[in-house]
Amino acid sequence: MESSPTSPWNPDRRWADPLIALLAALALLAAVFTLLARQAQASRPEPGASLQARMLEPLLEGPRLLGAPRPPLGGTSLAKAQAQLTAPWDRALLSVLAAEQGDLALGRTLAQAPQGAAGEAFRKAWTAAYAAGPLPDAAALHGLRKRLGNGYAAALLEARLLDRRGGNGAALRASARKALLARLAFLAMAGSLGLLLVLGGLAFGIYQLATRRQPPDHALPAWGLSGRAAALVMLTWFLALVLCGNLAALALRPWPALHWLALPLGYLSQATVGLLLLCKAEGISLGDLARRLAPGTLGKPLLQGFGFLALAALLVLALSMFLSPFLRSGTNPQRELVDLLRGVHGWGPTLALLLLVAGVAPVFEETLFRGFLMPVMARRWPMAWAVVGSALLFGAIHLQPLGLPTLAMLGLVLGLAMRRTGHLGTSILVHACWNGSVFLLMRVLGG
Repeated sequence: MESSPTSPWNPDRRWADPLIALLAALALLAAVFTLLARQAQASRPEPGASLQARMLEPLLEGPRLLGAPRPPLGGTSLAKAQAQLTAPWDRALLSVLAAEQGDLALGRTLAQAPQGAAGEAFRKAWTAAYAAGPLPDAAALHGLRKRLGNGYAAALLEARLLDRRGGNGAALRASARKALLARLAFLAMAGSLGLLLVLGGLAFGIYQLATRRQPPDHALPAWGLSGRAAALVMLTWFLALVLCGNLAALALRPWPALHWLALPLGYLSQATVGLLLLCKAEGISLGDLARRLAPGTLGKPLLQGFGFLALAALLVLALSMFLSPFLRSGTNPQRELVDLLRGVHGWGPTLALLLLVAGVAPVFEETLFRGFLMPVMARRWPMAWAVVGSALLFGAIHLQPLGLPTLAMLGLVLGLAMRRTGHLGTSILVHACWNGSVFLLMRVLGG
C-alpha cells in the first residue's frame, strides 16, 4: 500500500504567531550584532593596500610603461589617486610611485601614513631606497611586499634595495613590468567585456519593454504552505545562517591556516538546513523541488539568462554612477571577502571558494528568494510588489549596508528573470556569472 504524500504545513496560529514574533526578535538581534561586528572590522585600517589601490596601480603606471602620453606626477592622475586612496597602506603604495617619478617630497609625505611597527619598517625601507638611508635588515622588511599588495610598487621598492646591496634589481623590475602589463591587459579585457554587456543590456532592456505584455514562458512555482509556515521557514533559515557561520569560525579558531574553511562549512550547513526546512514544510522531496523550480527544457532559459546578465550590468552601473557622489571615498562593500582572500593561498582553497561563491550560493539563494519567497509574496500582493519586496530582502539579508543598493538592484533583475521565464535556471545563471566575475576580479587584482 502506497503512503500518501505529506500535506503542506499550516501551523496553528495560537502557537505560530508567538513563535514568529520570538524568531523575528532573535533575527533582528542577530542582524544588529553582525552589523556592529562588521562595522568594527571596517573601521579598522586595512592591513595592506586595498583592492582599489591595486586596481589603480596598473592604470597609473601602465600608460607610462607603454610609452603613452601621461600627465606629470603632480597632475590629474595622481591627484585623483590621492583623493581616492586615503587608507595608510594605499598612501604607502603611492609614495613609492611618487619617488620613482622623482617627486621625493611628495613620496616622503605619503610614506608617513602607515603607523605602528610595520609603518616604521616601511619608512626605513623607503628612506634606504630613495634617500640613501641605512639599509634595513631582512627581518625589518618581512611582510612589506604583501602589505604593498604584492604588485608593481612593492617590486620597485625591493629592486631599489637590491641595487643598493649590489644585486640584480633590473631583473626584478623587468618581471614587475611584465606582471603590471598583464594586469593592465586583464583590466582592459574586463572593461571591454563590461562595455559590451552594458550595450547588450540596453538592447535587451528595450526588447523586454517592447514585449512586456507577452505572457511568461511558465507560471511561477505554486506553493501550498501557509504564510505563517513561510515566515517560520525564512526566519529559521536566517538564524541558521548566522549561527552556522559563527560556529564554523569558532571551531576553526585553533587552526589559523584553515580559517578560510569557515565560509564553506558555515554556508553549506545553513544551505542544507534551509533546503530541508523548505521541503519539509511543503511536504516534497528535493527531486520534487528541482522539478517544480525548473519546468520544461533548459536551453531557452539559459539563453535569456545572458540577456538578463547584460541588463543587470547596465542597471548596476547606472545606479553606481548615480550613487558615487554620496558614497564615502575608499569604502568597499566587499571588505569581508577581500580580507578572506588575503589569507587564501594555493589553487585548492581558491577553487573551493569559487565553487561556493559561483555555484552553491547562487543555486541556494535563487531557490530561496526567487523560487520560494517571491511566488509566496505574489499570492497576496501584486507581482511588481513581490519582485521588489523579494529584491529588497535579498539585499538586506547580506547585511552589507554599503552594498544594499547594488544587491537590491541585482535582486530586482533576478526577480524579473524569474517572472519572465518561470524557470530558476535563468536567475541562477545570472547570479552565478555575477558572483564569479566579482570573485575573479578580486582574486586577480587582490594579489
